[in-house]
Amino acid sequence: MTVLFVEERVTKMVRTLARVMALVTLAAPVAIMATELPAAAVPVQSCAHVSGYATFSPGITNTPRDNTVRAHGTETSCTPSIKTGGSGSITATIIAKAASCAKLGTGNQTLSGQGRTIWKNGRNSYYKFTVHTGTGSNATLATLSGGVTQGLFAGKHFQGTVRFKVSGTPNCTTVPVTKVTFVNTKPFTIG
Repeated sequence: MTVLFVEERVTKMVRTLARVMALVTLAAPVAIMATELPAAAVPVQSCAHVSGYATFSPGITNTPRDNTVRAHGTETSCTPSIKTGGSGSITATIIAKAASCAKLGTGNQTLSGQGRTIWKNGRNSYYKFTVHTGTGSNATLATLSGGVTQGLFAGKHFQGTVRFKVSGTPNCTTVPVTKVTFVNTKPFTIG
């Protein structure tokens, strides 16, 4: 009778162990998906409002020539605010090779640049990025995409989209385009 009792206990232990293993096997992928999906879907920083201006030097005319673009703006409604203070001041330098009014008007330009955000809490993020402008009625839409190279969020991807508008009344012949204003159409995100 003792042998029978031991065999029953061993059988129950094997069944229990098999059930636990089956449960772990089924639950593990669900646990992994539950921990990975939200992290991938949520950026580490998102700024809902970005606006500012950019200057062109020496200015864009009908004659193609290299221009240095210096952008200055603000980022606000940035979440989560715990790491940044919720807002920042952004500057960027973009090189526009052989820029002309014709290229500005038709779009489909790819430019490169680098920038920096000084966050409200005094921390800094430095970027390298490309700018790609749209075409036709979206020639004034610019998509920025790149990475944070150092500082806060180093190693993370950066992206944003702005629409720019030429300031003043340039005619591209005697009065060059020297300034644009911009406002975002999609949040600037880091993640």
